[in-house]
Amino acid sequence: MDERLQEFLGAHGAVYEVLRHGPAMTAQEQAAESHTAGRSMAKVVVVKERDGLALAVIPATRMLDLGRLKGLIGHGDVRLATAEEIGEAVPDVVPGAIPPFGRLYGLETYVDRELLNTREITMPAGDLETSIRMRADEYRRLHRVREGDFAAA
Repeated sequence: MDERLQEFLGAHGAVYEVLRHGPAMTAQEQAAESHTAGRSMAKVVVVKERDGLALAVIPATRMLDLGRLKGLIGHGDVRLATAEEIGEAVPDVVPGAIPPFGRLYGLETYVDRELLNTREITMPAGDLETSIRMRADEYRRLHRVREGDFAAA
């Protein structure tokens, strides 16, 4: 588990469960390894928009619709961030395991409503063998996000 994430959760009295599992690179693999329905597993995608990088968080069963996300952001073009850009912004986290807490890295966080409407959200915790699960309302309490509908089937 990422140390920065662990400190953040502890400092805010977060209620969550740590899930240890076999190595899993993709969100769908993480969902399977953690015995989580894909619709409640957070897939974190780093995007580049006019003002810098941001996190787009969607259910693992969905794909990111950049056009819809651009509409939510409301200005400029939006594209997927490069591996180099991601490494500079989130240097202490394994690619594929970025936690959906952009504030830990100074990044805006956009979350698809479908994920927020689940009872619990399971999310990457900074490495490929750990996830955390918390109630969706606890996630909202811990992290102010911009909600929208930008995940596609």
